[in-house]
Amino acid sequence: MAIRKILLVFAALLLFPPILLTAQEQRPALVPSSQGTGSGAGATASAASVGGLSDGPITPGEIVHVNVFDAPDFSLVTRVSDSGDIPYPILGSVHIGGLNSISAAELLAKELKSRNLMLDPEVTVTVDSTVTGITVLGEVHSPGVYPPPGKHQLSDLLAIAGGLTANTGRLIEITNDRTPGKKDYVSWDPTMHNTENFDRAVSPGDRVLVRACGIAYVGGNAAKPGAYSLCGSPNMTLSEVMALAGGVAPNSSTSKTYIVRAQPDGTRVVEQVDVKKILTSRVADPIVHEDDIIYVSPSPLKAILKGALAFALSITPSLLYISQSY
Repeated sequence: MAIRKILLVFAALLLFPPILLTAQEQRPALVPSSQGTGSGAGATASAASVGGLSDGPITPGEIVHVNVFDAPDFSLVTRVSDSGDIPYPILGSVHIGGLNSISAAELLAKELKSRNLMLDPEVTVTVDSTVTGITVLGEVHSPGVYPPPGKHQLSDLLAIAGGLTANTGRLIEITNDRTPGKKDYVSWDPTMHNTENFDRAVSPGDRVLVRACGIAYVGGNAAKPGAYSLCGSPNMTLSEVMALAGGVAPNSSTSKTYIVRAQPDGTRVVEQVDVKKILTSRVADPIVHEDDIIYVSPSPLKAILKGALAFALSITPSLLYISQSY
């Protein structure tokens, strides 16, 4: 009887290891639940936020999630350096700047395989777009850095930044580090009536500058010389600006009104116009540009005649007194 029990226990021990091996083979491999961080990369994002696939180029400062299937030692969350590199275990510094998610994953898989670190690595690279915000500056109520809005549209971003100020111009400048030196200019309607014609997508890392409306300067013999905003209409004319300046003062040489306009190369072009004919619609009303200087010349002859008339009026009582005394 005792011998039979010993034989049964021995048989059970022989059968138990294959069962364990079968169970281990059937158990699915787990995706690493935690990623390491690259030294010196300043990675702080948690593994819970896995980011998303990016069709656009990966840019410096973005947080990338590298996930190697069933290889937690090769998975990490790190920040892209200013030079576009990430620190990677064993591989060292790997340049992924300018690549999209798929291209970066293919590059890392190729490196792991070529160095005989893995036979057939399955790599995914995602970008945490919520970490890299969009900078909004200029004529908005709340300038700052904001996460990309849901639809990634410029109008949505401006709404998040508190909307436009009363001094908003009609041009928005967009730049980013993906294309250094390039500036995109978007025509914009501050009244928000025609935004569907100009709205466009914005991306993480973009810098949006809402420019103020232009200023024109009126000097010389204007009723109220000064600097005047061109926010009133898309194309303000000389007559509109002169109306803001109170019109032409007396004793002006209206035919000698000058518009001084700066050129892109720094030179200035001077155009002579007759403001009186413009105000009376006898000639075309020119468009005033940003930073234009409008100068209305005084008339020396009219000033002399006015001075002589004033002098004559001032001595008239004395002449009357003298004539009456005789």
